[in-house]
Parts: sequence; C-alpha cells; structure tokens
Amino acid sequence: MLLPLSSTGGAAVVEVSSEASIHSTATTPEGRHALAVTELKRATGQELEKLSRSDRLFVERLLESKDRVADFMLSGPCEDPAKGLRILAALWKADPQGLRDRHEQTTAAAVALTFAMKDWPEDKAIGRYEYFRDSRKAGQLHPQFDGLHTWEKRFVVSAGGNGGFADVGAGWGNDSLAWLRDNVKLPVSDYTGACWQAPYKLNNLFGDSIHGANYYAPFTHEIHAKRVREVGGVCGSLSHYGATAARANGIPAITMGEPGHCAYAVRISKGNWQPAYSLSWQRGLHTSLWGRTWTQLVVQEAAFNDKAAYDVCLAHLWQARSLKEKNPELAELAYAAALEAQPINVPAWSESVDFLRDVRKPKPDAWSIIGKSIATKLSRYPESAWDVFSRILTPALAALPEDKRVDFLLTYHQAIAKEEGPVMWQFDAALEAQSKALGGDSSKQLEFFEEVLAIQSASKSWFAPTIAWGQKKFGADPSATNAYFAALGRVFSSADAGSNEAGLRAALGPAILAAEEAGNVEAFQSLGKAGSSLRKPNPEKAEPFPGDLLSSGGLMKASSTSQWDHPENHWGVMEEEGGSFHTASEVRPNVVVRLGKLGDVSGIVVLGSDYGQNGARQMPLKISISEDGTTWTEVFRTTEQKGPWRIPLAGKATRVQFVKAERDDDRNEFFHLAGIRVYGRRLQ
Repeated sequence: MLLPLSSTGGAAVVEVSSEASIHSTATTPEGRHALAVTELKRATGQELEKLSRSDRLFVERLLESKDRVADFMLSGPCEDPAKGLRILAALWKADPQGLRDRHEQTTAAAVALTFAMKDWPEDKAIGRYEYFRDSRKAGQLHPQFDGLHTWEKRFVVSAGGNGGFADVGAGWGNDSLAWLRDNVKLPVSDYTGACWQAPYKLNNLFGDSIHGANYYAPFTHEIHAKRVREVGGVCGSLSHYGATAARANGIPAITMGEPGHCAYAVRISKGNWQPAYSLSWQRGLHTSLWGRTWTQLVVQEAAFNDKAAYDVCLAHLWQARSLKEKNPELAELAYAAALEAQPINVPAWSESVDFLRDVRKPKPDAWSIIGKSIATKLSRYPESAWDVFSRILTPALAALPEDKRVDFLLTYHQAIAKEEGPVMWQFDAALEAQSKALGGDSSKQLEFFEEVLAIQSASKSWFAPTIAWGQKKFGADPSATNAYFAALGRVFSSADAGSNEAGLRAALGPAILAAEEAGNVEAFQSLGKAGSSLRKPNPEKAEPFPGDLLSSGGLMKASSTSQWDHPENHWGVMEEEGGSFHTASEVRPNVVVRLGKLGDVSGIVVLGSDYGQNGARQMPLKISISEDGTTWTEVFRTTEQKGPWRIPLAGKATRVQFVKAERDDDRNEFFHLAGIRVYGRRLQ
C-alpha cells in the first residue's frame, strides 16, 4: 500500500498547540521524528506526488526509521529535498544489502544531500556512493572516516565539485579519486602539503598557458589527478589536488577562493580546520553547510559538534514553520525556543529575525532588545553576529527615534569589544554599512566613528580596523579631516599628549602595533599612510635590484617595541623612502616583513639606522626567506656592520612571501634597522 501524502509514515502525530507542547514535542526522539516527517513533507510539497511508485514505497519505509530520517533531516540543509529523496531511493535500489550497514547508510545520506544541490548531476550519485562504499570495505580509507557523522561526510563525498565528474582526463571524477587514494597516503596533517606533489607551472612543456584550452590537451588519455601531478598547474589545480587527495582517502576537506588565488583546507581533527596554500584571510568556501566565509565554517563546526542542541533547535524551527501562518504568536515562541536551545545557530537566527521583521513587526523598544540579544548571543563570532544584525538594520533604524539610532548600533560594538573573534573578516565593510544606515549627515557619522573607537580602544582585533576605516572614510575628505583627527585626539590622547599632532601620534602608534600584531595588512597600510606627516624618512640611497619593489604594500612586525620605537615610521621600512623600527633589549630580536605580493625575488637591500657605535647591535645579521612564514631558509649572514647590505638572489628565491632579519647570537641587546627592500617579479 502506498504512503498517503497526508500520513506521517509510522511516526506519531504531534499537535503543537501551546507553549508547553512546543517544548515537550521537540525534546524527545519520538517527537522530533514526527516533526521531521511533517517538515519533510512540507518542504517537498507536491513533488512527492511525482515520485515513481517504487520511490514512494521507499519513502514510506524511510519515514518509519528514526535513524534514516535523522540522517537526511538533521545533517545540514538540503537544497532540493525531492531530488535528495530520489537519489536516496536510487542508492537503496542499487545496494539494498549493503545499506543495511549503518556506516553505508550515513554515506548514502551524505551523497544524497550533496548531489541534491543545484547543478549536481543526479546520475553520478550512485558512482560516488559506490566509490566510498567499496573503498571502505577494502580498508583503503583513513580510519577517521568510520567515525564521521552524515554532516561530516558531506565534506568528503563532495570531492571533485559539481563540474568535473567525467572520467579519463576530463575532471576530478571517480577515477581521480581512486588514483589519489592509491597514490597519496599521508598522515592527516600532511595533506595540507599534498598540493606540492604537483609542480607549480604556468605553462606546460609545449608552452601552452594554464589559462588556455590546450594546457592539458596533449594528456587527455591520462587520469586528471595523475596528469596534474606530472604536468603541473597553478593554484587552482594544486589546491584541488590537495583537497581531493584528502577526500579520496575519507578525510574532510574543502577548496576556497581567495583574492586572485585558490586555496584549500583540511579538517585535521574535530573542530580543527587547517588552511593550506592559503595567502589571505579573505576566503570564500566552495563547500559549506551554511554561509561561505571562514567564520561560518568555524560556527557550523561548533554547532554540529553539539548535536543534541542542534537537533532540538531544528525541531523548534520545524514547529515554527508549521505555525507561522496559522498561529504567528505560537510560532514566535517556537523560534525563541530554537534560539534558546542553540544560541550559536546562525541559520536559526536568520530565519527567526526575518519572521519578526516581516510578520511580527516589532515596536521600537522591542527592536533594541532584539539587537542586543543578537549581538550578545553571537558575540564570540562577530562576523556572524553582524550578518544577523544587518538583517534588521533598516526596519529597526526606521522605527527608532533619531536620537536612539547610534545607541542601537553601538550595542553591537559593546558586545564584541572583548571578543577577538575566531578569524579576521571585513569589519570595515560592517562599519561602512552602519555608517550609511545613519544617513548622509557626516557629523552624525563622525559621532558614530568616535563612539565606536572609544568602545574598541582596548580591542586587539577591532581597534586597528576601526581607525583604518575612519582614515579611509574621513581622513581623505578635506571637509572632514580636521574633525576626524580631532576625534582621534579626544579618544586616544593622554593627559600629556599636548597638541593635535601628539594626540595623533599617540593614537597611531598603538593602532599600528595592533595592526601588526593582528597581521592586518590593509589596516597597517592605511595607518602607515595616515602617519605620513609624522614620519621621519631615511634619506640613504641604495642601488635596487631588478623588478618590482615586492615589499611595498606589505606588513612588518618586530619581535618587540620600545620607548625608542616610533611605529609611524614602520611603514617606510619596506618602501623606498625608508623608515625605522627599534626593538627592546632582548635575545635574538628580529623583524618579519610580509611582502605585498608573493614573488620570485631578485634581491634584498637591507639598510641600517646606525653604522657607527650602535651598528654592532645588529651583528651578526642573518637574513632568511619563507613562503609560509613558518619554514625559513637562510640566504645571508654578515658581521660587517657597515651597510647597506645588498643580497642578490636571482634564481635562488622563486617563491617568497616573508623575509626575516635577525641578530643571530645570545646577547641581550637592542635591534634596529631603517629598511628592508625586496625586489623581484610578482607571482600574483
């Protein structure tokens, strides 16, 4: 007998008619099962009617199983539930005996949820399932795979992306997975370096560019993974090689876009995603259960690892969806219960505030309470807090009196001020959106800037970006410059700061050091340029090496600062005009310069700030280079204290992102230089 579409397929019918029933039905396995069945039927709608007779029989049996329904409904969003059910039915038809194994059931659910996404080829799902089933049975996957839940397996079975499933040289198909499984066996943490098994080559041996159609054309007979390893590629090919190698062996991994670059990440252990071949904090994830930023990856990992809270949260969301049209008051209580169950569930927040905004239309005081709740509950994840907060920005500010609007925005900053956040993000874009929401009155925007700056003045993460945004917003506007610098002075000048210049110096110094500590290149550059009127350039000239000044636009960080250090001069250390830094007295002091661009270095010029009596402080001077800032190669050493020191490196330093200068002995002494200029060819 076929399943009637109004039935719950063996699950008990739950009636949500009161606040008490909201809690009682979501907190038991039986109640959640019934709610999941109801939600699945709501989400698929009339599409269930279009299923074949055999598929409907499968769905009838599926809905009777708590485990199998939970695999499908509690493992992250499903973009097209009807498509997912069709795929799941096809998998069970193809392997009815194998899918008695609980391990294979979770793999099948992960495949169905993954291939249910738009543009993923439904007919390739069985092959992907069979690859992981057969590899697991043969003991060819990493042991970690057997411990993965369905949601975690989605980061494994998505190997190859949605466009390269054809085999024999046409893309990252199952033939590539098998080749990588058999040829790239590494400890989990070493998959972050698997990309370097393939050579970085812009042109193949025939001179064809990777950006053209003929780069791999002479090698179409080869499996794609094998030809990438033998022929090479650039960042995209290498990152897909590394990520797919991990996934082919049963280890969660993703690829991700960065500005002008493709990188990847490997999940080394539960909660520990490790970026690989990454050149920027600005990452757009190619695979994610929700959101596309690195913050969202961190948040969803935390949410899913608290599976009990996640399951209850989702059950309350299902209640709210079924109630919001017929009983919006009760739906509001269900949404509140979802957020109480798991306060860090970002999609739950987004759905809840959208409902409040569009249906409940809160009064002004209620908007203030909602905004504070969002900021407080999500304060550990400032980017996610802003993502949700921004959804209510327009209606909340429209409802609030004008004199309450800045205070409303400041609740967000007060909540995150003591939180460093899991990662860097585009905080300046959030400030810009908040400023624009206040209207075109520049005096109101400057007032907002000063208030935010005062709140964030002690923050290690948000202080420097706030000043950098203010410099960009107001510092370049002649009509606002004086007011901007005055605001800086009021916030940061101490009792003895003196004139406005001293106040600015007092503000910029710690801000620049904060940008260096945070590794924020954009803030460092903006602050460095803002201090041009305070900077004391070094007039010493030195013959450059061929190529671009790769250090320009980068960032430097000394091992310490001191009373003789003037951070406003740091920016010039990497530029032709020169600058200075001065560490405290310490053993093995150093300075690390992050180049503006990854480069093939032709040479380095190092300038001293004192070649006389104090020149001995720098000796013995050691210069090292690195691509990742972790593994260093020494390229120069001297005890001759008369500079400048020119270090030719043509052909010897083909991939450099970092340069380190240090005194290589055990004396407790100061260290200071005036310039580290790096020349060569940009690789990005």
